[in-house]
Amino acid sequence: MERSAVKYLLKALGEGKVLTSTISLESYAYDSSPFYHLPEVVVFPESTEEVSRVMEFCHREGIAVTPRGAGTCLSGGAVPLAGGVALVLTRMNKILEVDLANEAALVEAGVVNLDLQKAVDAFGYMFAPDPASQKVATIGGNIAEGAGGIRGVKYGVTKDHVLGLQVVLPTGEVVETGGLAAGVLPQVDLTGILVGSEGTLGVVTRALLRLTRKPEALQTIMAVFDSLEKAGEAVSRIIARGIIPSTLEIMDGALTRAVDDFIQLGLPRDAEAMLLIEVDGFRREVSRHVEGITGVLRETGARGYRTAADEQEREKLWLGRRSANGALGRIKPAYMVQDVTVPRDRLPEMLRRVTAVGEKYGVTIAQLAHAGDGNLHPHLLYDPHHPEELHLAEQASREIFQAALEMEGTLTGEHGIGMEKLEFMPRAFSADDLGFMGSVKKAFDPEGLCNPGKVLPGSSEERG
Repeated sequence: MERSAVKYLLKALGEGKVLTSTISLESYAYDSSPFYHLPEVVVFPESTEEVSRVMEFCHREGIAVTPRGAGTCLSGGAVPLAGGVALVLTRMNKILEVDLANEAALVEAGVVNLDLQKAVDAFGYMFAPDPASQKVATIGGNIAEGAGGIRGVKYGVTKDHVLGLQVVLPTGEVVETGGLAAGVLPQVDLTGILVGSEGTLGVVTRALLRLTRKPEALQTIMAVFDSLEKAGEAVSRIIARGIIPSTLEIMDGALTRAVDDFIQLGLPRDAEAMLLIEVDGFRREVSRHVEGITGVLRETGARGYRTAADEQEREKLWLGRRSANGALGRIKPAYMVQDVTVPRDRLPEMLRRVTAVGEKYGVTIAQLAHAGDGNLHPHLLYDPHHPEELHLAEQASREIFQAALEMEGTLTGEHGIGMEKLEFMPRAFSADDLGFMGSVKKAFDPEGLCNPGKVLPGSSEERG
């Protein structure tokens, strides 16, 4: 990047908002995926107007821009593949309004998910999407990736809770989409197009979000099984009975044992699968659903189950689920986590396929899934000091992607396509499908400067 470009950005944003030191560039060269590429400059805008100045200048000068929140993306979406500008939105972190009359909140893109949760909890509300990274992940990142979370089976994912957006287009123009009455506005659903677009169409700077009233009651159930297949069958039957839990999670035996070694919760060490189920709603409804679920658990051969007697026991059970990722470090120092989704009735079959893939390549795979909506997160463990282990994990990963597509599933449920899954896009979509997506990208970003090299094959080569 020319020195004059850095000087312009310094003038446009001010001191302390433009970094070019080696350590700064290194700090924003990666996200939570294995990918890496240095930006040429890192900028920290603090307003929509400052984002607009950056985007307008980069469009005029032909400089690539990679928007970024906290860097929790697992598919390489926040890696500045084309160099250029890393646009970090974490300083835009204000909750601008909590509108209880309309059950909505207006926030800047850099607001941390959990901070929003805490702010609205005091009023008896929640923001339903709750990704595992919610302690650090930003709302802008949730919107870009279409994040979900453990409550997705009942409450949906991020796209179901975004009422409107303020977006800076690649040209620097500022547009607003949706609104409190978005359901009846006579307009193209630009909000729907932008949510999940991974920063390739523009930069979200503000979001109007739907809030959900907290339930009157909830109950947590833990069940253990002698096989993943039986646990998967229980999931299918629970939903088939018309019971929609707020959470429905599977952990396999390897992961359960790792968690128990990590935090010593007294979890069953010889089980091959554990289901963690939570139901919420009105008290009478919760009691009825618990009765129905325990009936299914008996029918499908659960070796045992228990309901949390109080909030302390509930928190203990959930601590095990929340500790899963950290616990895997006791087995291998690194892992790649996948995000495939299959139809719910194919879940037992997909769990078997993932196990078989691990055995085929000699890769330890710990299975975790948002089972209620068929979203699997196989964790493929490896030691980065042994390149052959990473190579085998990558081969196994590709086979898992292919298996999901063969079962009429998708490449991603909530982590995005990013760089990681690009090679599979032509297998998941026809040439006409991809061509149409490309035309949408070109309409928003004709020069291909906004997060190039992500989502669509060939997008980095077509830049400019």
